[in-house]
Amino acid sequence: MPENPRQDALQSMPSRFVAPMSVAAAQPMTGYSARRISNAHSRTQNMFRKAAFFFLWVLTCVVPWENAVVIPGFGTLSRVVGIPAFGMALLAVLETGTLRTLSLQHIIMLFFLMWASLTYFWSFAPSETVTSIYTFIQLFMMVWLIWEFAQTRKQQLLLLRAYTVGAMVSSIATLVGYAHGTGMQSGRYSGAGFNPGDLGFILALSIPTSLYLALRERRKILIWLDGAATVLAFCALVLTASRGSLISCLPTVLMFPFLFPKMRVGQNLLVLVFIVLAGVGSWLYIPESSWSRLSTIGSEISSGTLNERTMIWQLGWQVFGQAPFQGIGLRAYAPTVEHSLGLPTNPGNEIGGPVASLVAHNTFFSILVEQGVIGFALFFALLATLVLAAWKLPSIERLFWLCILLTWAVGALDLTWEDRKPTWFFFGLLMATAATKLAPETRSFRAKAGPGQQSGFYTRSPLPAGMSRSQGLS
Repeated sequence: MPENPRQDALQSMPSRFVAPMSVAAAQPMTGYSARRISNAHSRTQNMFRKAAFFFLWVLTCVVPWENAVVIPGFGTLSRVVGIPAFGMALLAVLETGTLRTLSLQHIIMLFFLMWASLTYFWSFAPSETVTSIYTFIQLFMMVWLIWEFAQTRKQQLLLLRAYTVGAMVSSIATLVGYAHGTGMQSGRYSGAGFNPGDLGFILALSIPTSLYLALRERRKILIWLDGAATVLAFCALVLTASRGSLISCLPTVLMFPFLFPKMRVGQNLLVLVFIVLAGVGSWLYIPESSWSRLSTIGSEISSGTLNERTMIWQLGWQVFGQAPFQGIGLRAYAPTVEHSLGLPTNPGNEIGGPVASLVAHNTFFSILVEQGVIGFALFFALLATLVLAAWKLPSIERLFWLCILLTWAVGALDLTWEDRKPTWFFFGLLMATAATKLAPETRSFRAKAGPGQQSGFYTRSPLPAGMSRSQGLS
């Protein structure tokens, strides 16, 4: 029996077959070849990550005007953009083989989602609960996309700018509709297919965002773009005549006494110019009907029914007493109130037409009634951790994010926004921003752990090719 059968077989083969095999076996991969393969692999990873962030940026830009384009049988424009964003994200994760470790806020959000899903088993409106669960899964995926692909300060600022650009689209659409006499709903103006109250709140969140970006930007053209976004947003907000959204702008006003001492004189002047232009523009060009409705804020709060919201809350409180701990089921508020009032239900749809106006009109109360004390406690814990995360940021960032959280909290008292994209966009971006600011402490702790040891929060977070850890977290 031959000592080396493989070698005898090779010798018996024709030379044209032996040469390539023997050369490949005899010549090991050189360092240059290995580096070329490694660089190509890094470029592929970087390409997928850049594509994922690009679609995430487009998704963020679309959110403030997503209702302007609705595809029948499919959904809003944000869903069209969200699918390729998630697809590119999966390719990037599969290519790198790593996932960024989730934060405490993500874990709480997951528990909140799990509890909301469990309410299906006792929900008064199971089909509506299933639809809402699907919505919350999509929202969590958006939060995860921000966490995974907006790890640097530059990327986070780009997402904030994307939101303000999208808000400008809705602002311009509202102003154009007013100029042409279109887009009016019950004497109030709205653009991009939104309810006036929802649109007003979207714009209210964009105002402090635009002012913050104007302070952080160095290029004059972008500074004036942020100023234009502020003026347009406030004018369009007044056109919506949304009293709750106008009140939610108060935290932005309260922020200035704390912010002005930390800014340069030129920045103070710019901010004042933007505010004056917004006030003058809204006063000169906004119709008297909008100002008349906004002027009733005081009387509605002191002696009114808040546009019949107090009656809706009283009915909801009675429903809450039936299931205080587990709730009545996700998105079951309206059907339950409809049933208690004896209103007819539209066949084939668990929510009848008359109940469309009987939504909770209060995010916190909606969660309390639909998910009970347990779901409300989880959501409150999430908000508490977000406030603590914002409090640990540097001074200007702290003021901005506390202003955003307070603006959202005030606006959420008037709207049912626990399943809306702007809510979770800002929550998710705050999680990413807080993690970026805390990264230097984690990096020093990792250095003490010694070589070859994995410690800290970001040890498995991939960075783009060619970027060092210190560059990525600047």
